[in-house]
Amino acid sequence: MNDLDALTRLAFLGTAHAPEPDSLGGVEGQTARALSALSVEKRVLLAAGARGVARAAGGRLSQLGPPGEAAPPDTLEVCPPRVSALLVEVMAAADAEMLRAILERMAHVRRRLPPELLPRLLGFKGPMREAIVPVLGERGQWLARLHPEWRSARTGTGTSPEEAERVWAEGTFEERRTMLEQTRLTEPARARAWLQGTFAQEKSDHRVRFLSSLKQGLSPEDEALLELGRKDRAAGVREVARELLSRLPTSAFARRMEERARAVLHWEAPGTIRVRFPAKWDAEAERDGLDKPPAGIGQSEHWLQRLLSALPLSTWENAFGATPEQLVAAAGRSEDGIGVSVGWAHAMHLGASPAWASALFDFWARQNPKVLPPERAENLASTLFEALPPPERAGHTLRVFRGAQALPPLERALALTPAPWPEELARAWLSALRQQHDATPRALALLGVLSRSALILPAACLAAAAEPIDLPAPLSYWQRELHRFQTSVSLCRTLHEELKP
Repeated sequence: MNDLDALTRLAFLGTAHAPEPDSLGGVEGQTARALSALSVEKRVLLAAGARGVARAAGGRLSQLGPPGEAAPPDTLEVCPPRVSALLVEVMAAADAEMLRAILERMAHVRRRLPPELLPRLLGFKGPMREAIVPVLGERGQWLARLHPEWRSARTGTGTSPEEAERVWAEGTFEERRTMLEQTRLTEPARARAWLQGTFAQEKSDHRVRFLSSLKQGLSPEDEALLELGRKDRAAGVREVARELLSRLPTSAFARRMEERARAVLHWEAPGTIRVRFPAKWDAEAERDGLDKPPAGIGQSEHWLQRLLSALPLSTWENAFGATPEQLVAAAGRSEDGIGVSVGWAHAMHLGASPAWASALFDFWARQNPKVLPPERAENLASTLFEALPPPERAGHTLRVFRGAQALPPLERALALTPAPWPEELARAWLSALRQQHDATPRALALLGVLSRSALILPAACLAAAAEPIDLPAPLSYWQRELHRFQTSVSLCRTLHEELKP
């Protein structure tokens, strides 16, 4: 039995039934024998800790080779000691949002991680790596090349064509995806050829993510590859392909969908939009998404969503010579007003419009609950809200905050407005928070963003946020969250003081 199994067996069976730890080998055995004066239980725990430290420190070399090249000198200035201490504190607390905020701030002011934190940060996987790469510095990039699990944290700068081909052919999925996206930026034809060559052999979830990477730098040359996705056997792949093809106005898919949509929507005086579907769709309709609706959605609404989401909203302004407010009102006079409005909301991915968003928010807010249940209206508004650019979201949130707009609900509007908030919204939120005296829906909505508000407040508002906030007895449940918020505000103030542009 090997040393790992021996220590595991000792931990599972308990020291009363398992052999003495003196029988262990390796660094844990050395630790156990050196601590013979302690109780058996303490020796086992410390032996396990010693093995953990040894594994974190490194592994045994399988063979001794010639020394590699030394790390190049760093060109970025290292972050200040107080920021380094903040990083350690935040990692210990497992606060991913604060960690990302610190890393992004460091990247903004061109600072790098201190050498002693590189192994810990390089060990992070997933989306956090995007924030880590810009602050690695040359030493971090050099170190990432030495460990297989760290290589995907490299930026790819200077990667040779041979190495790029090797990674695409032999790398993990994340390494291949990263290499595909990097190559797409500089050699789109090469990246396209890679994906076309392996597309049929990739797993369906991999095809979805690989195809999604074409969104950046999308061009008519990608149409043939996207057509493979449109005809794919997996629904998720077809969905991504159709969404990207709709972004190419000259694609055959976009032209087909525009022709169908124009034949379905009709303007009738004095201002009503009527919907008339053909008796039968053409042969490509089902592959284009005009298929059976998912559960809970009617056939007409499903088709309208598919058709209208594939066309820019300006199509209807030009076709009918009307403003967004007039168009939404005209659609509302028909039996299919909800379906048309939802289709137009989905078209926001082709180009967001504040005027269209306001018209749709107001339309959904006015609907009879029997026609559009409030819960669905709120969900539609939230989905549309997320499609808006951050500055426009903040503007709508301020309107909701002041009662000038009913949807989305204040709680969702605040939660979905990304950092950094504009100063006007941030100061309004802080002022309103100090005026709450009871557990009203408005008070709960304001308090509901405490967990992230320290990160979304602009630097100009941090001093005001640090001032004491007294919550009355009906809101005492939020006292602990308020304390965490003000602790985070203190961290953010330190961050802005130490990392000035």
